[in-house]
Amino acid sequence: MKYALLALGVAVTLSSCRNDIIDTVSTDEVQLKVLPSIREMGTTEIHTRAGGTSFFEDGDEITVTVTTNRAVNPESNHLYKYTAGTFEGDFFFRPDMTYITELVALWPADGSPGRQEVITDQRKYVDYKQANRLKAEADANNIMPTAAPVPLLFKHEQSRITYRLAGQNANGLIIKELLLELDDERPDPEGLGKKGFWAYCGDGTEDPEEVGKGALNARMILPSDIQFGPNLSDGGRMRVGLVTVGTAGTAANDYRGLIYIPNSTHIILKENTDYLVTLTPEGYDLYATITVGGFSQSEGHVAVPYQLPIWNATTDKYDITTVAQLVTVSWLLSSETFSPEWDTATDWAGSQFSIAVPIVVSDKVRAEADRYLKVSVLKTNIGKFENTDNATYSDGTKVFD
Repeated sequence: MKYALLALGVAVTLSSCRNDIIDTVSTDEVQLKVLPSIREMGTTEIHTRAGGTSFFEDGDEITVTVTTNRAVNPESNHLYKYTAGTFEGDFFFRPDMTYITELVALWPADGSPGRQEVITDQRKYVDYKQANRLKAEADANNIMPTAAPVPLLFKHEQSRITYRLAGQNANGLIIKELLLELDDERPDPEGLGKKGFWAYCGDGTEDPEEVGKGALNARMILPSDIQFGPNLSDGGRMRVGLVTVGTAGTAANDYRGLIYIPNSTHIILKENTDYLVTLTPEGYDLYATITVGGFSQSEGHVAVPYQLPIWNATTDKYDITTVAQLVTVSWLLSSETFSPEWDTATDWAGSQFSIAVPIVVSDKVRAEADRYLKVSVLKTNIGKFENTDNATYSDGTKVFD
């Protein structure tokens, strides 16, 4: 018995060195693998792509920080590489009492350009993708020492802005180049100062599902907590960038215009949130007015700014807090196709909604009837809503009555 205990003590001492990467792998050890998925911005939906492929590509790397219950050196960092659907690295579960208490994964990996600094030029797809930052966390409740990979749900640490053209002067035009000028006044070292962000407008190098989307809807990744708009009530407007638009396939009709936003705009960008910006050309010179989730279109009201409702895990309902969200839901519940991506991403007909705060629908929107807000659809689906009294017109009349 004495010798057996001594032998056991030697075995435990040797195995305790594992994950400091100085001993060989024991046949009893199991490699920690990671199976990633990504939460779509602004929703509770998981992001997948056609054909079963994912956001990640073979060779992509993440940093995995593992915290164990060990009293000495409980935390270690590991570089994991994506191969055939999973991330693999050099952390191994050991056949002793050591277990993982917390796991944090970051993409891009520490030390990569996308993690070291904010990528402002996102005109190429590879740079637009690397500008994104993803984070996943897990604890002891869902980390098991088995051969099966540990599922990790990544979420976006930053914000995304999607731009689209609308209005009579925008017919047949696409966005070819877009520069957004931001004065990031967050406290140092986070603050960027005055920076120009180039949007991704499609370069043909993205995966097949994304080809062509860039030109129709320019996109850029921005750090969260940046203030968008000066928040002034002087009735003026502020220049925030430049946009080049034209006809696809030729540069003969390209025009460059300034981008303005109303001075009253005041949005603090939130992480894991996608903002839609509608650019409306104001004539031949293509000066553009930019609005976020509003209804200040001045050319026949042909554009419908849309914004998804926000899932509330506490109430198991989608919260509606803006007129744009109410409009969006009225379209999603209709039989017409509003957005092929959003119409199919969630079972909207089987969902429940809460008008969480008072919403006042303007007379302009009310006058457009079902061209904007599909009131008839809302009334038909009134059983899916709670707090319907919170939705009123400017004269106090209730939308659902």
